[in-house]
Amino acid sequence: MLLGLSSVFPEAPIFTTVFDSNNLFLKKKFEGKKVTTSFLQNIPAWRYLYKALLPLYPIAFEQFDFSGYDLVISQTTRFAKSIITKPETRHICYCHTPPRFLWNFSGSETPRILKPFLSYLRTLDQITAKRVDTWISGSENARERVQKIYHQPSTVIHPFVRPELFYQKSFDGGYLLVLARLNKYKRVDLAIKAAEELNLPLKIVGSGPLKDDLMKMAGKKVEFFEHISDETLGLMLAGCKALLVLAEEDFGLSSLEDQAVGKPVIAYGFGGTLETVIDKQTGFLFYEQTVEAVTGALQKLERFGYNEDMCRSNAQRFGEKEFISKFKNLVTI
Repeated sequence: MLLGLSSVFPEAPIFTTVFDSNNLFLKKKFEGKKVTTSFLQNIPAWRYLYKALLPLYPIAFEQFDFSGYDLVISQTTRFAKSIITKPETRHICYCHTPPRFLWNFSGSETPRILKPFLSYLRTLDQITAKRVDTWISGSENARERVQKIYHQPSTVIHPFVRPELFYQKSFDGGYLLVLARLNKYKRVDLAIKAAEELNLPLKIVGSGPLKDDLMKMAGKKVEFFEHISDETLGLMLAGCKALLVLAEEDFGLSSLEDQAVGKPVIAYGFGGTLETVIDKQTGFLFYEQTVEAVTGALQKLERFGYNEDMCRSNAQRFGEKEFISKFKNLVTI
C-alpha cells in the first residue's frame, strides 16, 4: 500500500532501507518519486542477506533525519515504526500487522537457538512502538493485534482495490490461481496438491525461498510467474476459476482484487479473509489446512456456484476514494 499512501500525498518523499533499482517492475512503479535509502543499500549482496541483516533494520530506520517535517507516516509490517522524530512532529503508523516472525502469527515453531535473539527483538519492537503518536490498522484483524501487543488503540482504514480492475471483463480460462510469496507459511503446496487431485491447471504468481521446492513437486499443469505487469495480473484474475488463499492473511487484498473482476475466492477461514470474503456468495471458506479441505471447498464452488455481481459489489466497498478521504480526515484531526 505504499503506492496508495503516495497517491494521498503525491509530493511526499519516500524513505526506505533498500530499493532494488535493477527491478524494472519496481522502478516503473516509483518513477518520478524521490526515494531515499539507508546505509544498508551500500552493503554488497544485500538482496540475499535479509535474514543476516535483520538486527540492522531498526537501526537503519533510526538513522533517517525527519527534523524538517511536521508529519511522518510509517507504513509497516516490521520495523519502519522505529523512526525517530522530534516531539513536535506527528508520527502516524499505518500497520498491516505486527511482525509475524516475532509474534508467531503463523504458528510455526521457533528454533531454540533463535529464542534469545527473537526475545530481544520483541522487546525492541515494543519499545519502538512507543514512538508512534497515532495508529492506523489495515484491518480489524491487525487492530486486534496492535491492541494486544502494543496496548494501543487504532483506527481501521482498509487498503483499496485498484480502480481499473472493476472494468476488467471476466472470462472462463479454466485454471486456478495463487498470488502469494512462496514461503512455508503461505501453504502453496496445498494448491499444487489440490489442483493435481482435481486435474485442474494452476497458475502461481510469486517468488520466495520455496520456489525451487514447489517447482519440483508441481506437475505439468502448474505454471510459475514472478514479476508480471498490472495488465497481465488483471487478465489472470479475470480468467481464473477461483483464487486460492491458503494461509491466514493479515487482510487479504488479493482476494478483493479477484472479486473486483467478478471471480470467487477459495480461502482459509481465519484472519483478515473474514473481512473480505462472503462465504457461499463471493467464495467458499475452509477451516483446515489440508488438501481435503481445499478440494472440498472447490467442489462446493463447482456444485453451488457464486454470485458475480456480489463479488464486484463486495470489492467496491474498498475503493480508492474512500481510502484517500479517510486518511486525509485522520491526518487533519
